[in-house]
Amino acid sequence: MPPAQNYGELVQIVYISRSLVRGTTAEVAAELADILAVSRQHNLREDITGALFFNGRGFAQTLEGSPLAIADCYARILRDKRHEDVRLIQHEYIGARGFAGWAMAYFADVGGAGFTLSPNFLHEIIARNADAAPVLELMRHLMRGA
Repeated sequence: MPPAQNYGELVQIVYISRSLVRGTTAEVAAELADILAVSRQHNLREDITGALFFNGRGFAQTLEGSPLAIADCYARILRDKRHEDVRLIQHEYIGARGFAGWAMAYFADVGGAGFTLSPNFLHEIIARNADAAPVLELMRHLMRGA
């Protein structure tokens, strides 16, 4: 009998949500800076890698790590009052990290930060196809320019 493959080492999840972060441009930027600082600190401690995308109205996030670390992190994300309508669009075991070296890469499309997307981009993807591939493709594309 061949040895069992170890699929339990790394998990990758992708979720989208609708932002409840409101305020002036400076207030939103400050709130996002806080989200990123706390996330990066936690992710470094828990060996989680990933990327966060914010387009002014919604978030998309990819997280990679051990199954337990990702489950704990996602539970905290679900309790976060800064967003709603959280939708897990991918949960899979992976052989290698797609965002290795990034405790939390960050991309924003607020006020024309180098690229333009529909304000409903994230929810349009889900309405058309409940698949994380377009979100991951966008994040990987943006990572090449980072």
